[in-house]
Amino acid sequence: MILKIAIVPVMLLSILWRNRREKRRRAQTQDRQREERAPVRREVIDLPAADIPTLQEALNQVKGGACLVSPRNEPVTEPMLRRDLASALMDAGRVDAVSEVIGENADDSPGLMLCAARLHALTGNEDAARQILSVVADRQLESKRIASRGLKTHLAEMLAEPLRPAPKSISLSDSALTEAGPLELLSLSGREDEAKALASELATVLDKALRSGGDDPELRIDGLPVAAVRRSLATLHVFYSSGGNPPHYASS
Repeated sequence: MILKIAIVPVMLLSILWRNRREKRRRAQTQDRQREERAPVRREVIDLPAADIPTLQEALNQVKGGACLVSPRNEPVTEPMLRRDLASALMDAGRVDAVSEVIGENADDSPGLMLCAARLHALTGNEDAARQILSVVADRQLESKRIASRGLKTHLAEMLAEPLRPAPKSISLSDSALTEAGPLELLSLSGREDEAKALASELATVLDKALRSGGDDPELRIDGLPVAAVRRSLATLHVFYSSGGNPPHYASS
């Protein structure tokens, strides 16, 4: 009888401790779930305005799991930071530090591949630079062909958009190389005839579309405003034209 009386308090204490452990476990689980649901703190970085120390610090933060965004609230990724930091280092003449920033997985990022091509050019290996540019140009072209959904008017606009008035003014070691579009990259890689042939083909498509559309300023060609089509046509013509009097186009 005495033994049974002694067991009762022990059982009650055991139940009490078990309940306390369960409450503590539930509380910890709820705290963890609240942390997981809480919005991630996002820090803003303006990449075009960032200097080398700022880019390096931002890269370290992202590698550590931080979430960075642009002033327009667009995600800033590790490859983007590596690209801009590598470019800034080359602009500053700190070529020896660039390889480590680019890393071993440059093939996964067109921006980093272009940085690697520029680095090769700066260190005297232009053949390697051109090989990289050729690969990037093909990848960009394929991506834009997919995005155009088979509409050559859309492809023409996408290829014309990044073009400069004088593509040849960009050298393999120029900082503008990382912003070049597919046609410029083809030309710089040694495939200039191919680039000009594609530009001429697409310009012909745009010219025919404009001619068939008449003079209606409100007309849209495959969903594109006439003004945008005319701008693309003029830009492509400048790219492939060898000079002299241009042929008559509907944009003139």
